[in-house]
Amino acid sequence: MGLTSILGLKGGERSPGLRVQKEAASYRKRGAVGQHEMPSAVRRRSIIAVRLPFTQISGMRIERTGTITPLTPRLIDFLTRLLGAVSLDDIQSPQQRRIDYNCLRGLLAIELKTLEEAPAGRIDNLRDELSQRDDWPIFLGSAPMQSFINNMDDPEGVYRRVTERLGRAIINHLKKANGQFEAHRTTLPRRNMMRLVLFVNEDHEEYDPHTVSYILWHAVRRKEDGRPLYENIDGVLYLTERHATIRGQKLTLPIVSVEGTGCFSDPWKSDLLDFVAHRWAQFNRFDREEFASIDEFVSIEHVPDQMRRSDFWRLEYRRRPYLRDLGKEQLRDRFDENSLLSLLSFMKNAPIKLSQDDAMLVIRRFSDFTQEMGQRGIPITDFPYDPDRAVAAALRLKLPPTVISWLRELEERPH
Repeated sequence: MGLTSILGLKGGERSPGLRVQKEAASYRKRGAVGQHEMPSAVRRRSIIAVRLPFTQISGMRIERTGTITPLTPRLIDFLTRLLGAVSLDDIQSPQQRRIDYNCLRGLLAIELKTLEEAPAGRIDNLRDELSQRDDWPIFLGSAPMQSFINNMDDPEGVYRRVTERLGRAIINHLKKANGQFEAHRTTLPRRNMMRLVLFVNEDHEEYDPHTVSYILWHAVRRKEDGRPLYENIDGVLYLTERHATIRGQKLTLPIVSVEGTGCFSDPWKSDLLDFVAHRWAQFNRFDREEFASIDEFVSIEHVPDQMRRSDFWRLEYRRRPYLRDLGKEQLRDRFDENSLLSLLSFMKNAPIKLSQDDAMLVIRRFSDFTQEMGQRGIPITDFPYDPDRAVAAALRLKLPPTVISWLRELEERPH
């Protein structure tokens, strides 16, 4: 089976509400866990969209603001206007297991599957299950699921469980589409016909191109009793505008195509799959098409018009992650210093008191540390309280001797 990533690129001025931040490193880079090499038969291609006055270096963040426009209505308009789609709802009874559209005078049968429901609930349920394990790490605040996985005894096994839980909606859609295409072939027989599933991500960051393509590619390769499990599906296209990358100063959107067995027995179907992707690029006025790696894409962060102060702090840190260049030991030194200042701020018998502004700054920096540690996958158990380290932090901060004496008294108190 072949897999292709198409990136869409469009000329013009910078889009309103779109912001790209260049960074020295990307949090989206996966570690050893979650890296899946596609076999040599996999093809990756790309298209490109919306010119931006930025140059990509080794990593990036992309933000957007404003109203989120659904993708599905635009796709339906594309099918109707450029592929001559005929809705089979108009010519078949509701009782029949019908597909959605006949296109190109019956040459192309399309089943449209929209990923409308956020998968966060399913992932949260799995997180609750995994948190009962003895090897479940403890982070300060929130952390990406990958950070939890990397700190567990069986990271590969846990990652497979996460991928399986995330892919349930995708697999259920594939099963239904496979049955619908089989019924369609019986109801409206035609010798030459390609059966295509269009997956549309309605703005869920969890359905990133890498994960979805991995799920789809393995699904179309599965066999049962020597026959492809989804033999009635010739190909799949996956569309998302919640994920992008920057190439050549342009915002790059993915169009991921996965070839089923029909594309190998009838090569013209592979060409037709490329044709549909190309026409979608033209419909969206993308500039050009080119090959690209699926791993380049990051999730576009949506910034609401209003947010809580704590959320705004977290957003500002993501925009300027000033702790990122610190090594782990340096990060711990800064963490020890902020923890000491936090003690001085909130303990009644502290020898010195911080001003209200300084105390608020300590709280804000604590938020920065929790975010940085979570993204790096550093559990709080790696930074336990150590009285000697607290004294060392006081010396680095050049605090008065009364603070060091107070710390020693705290150490001697019964716990």
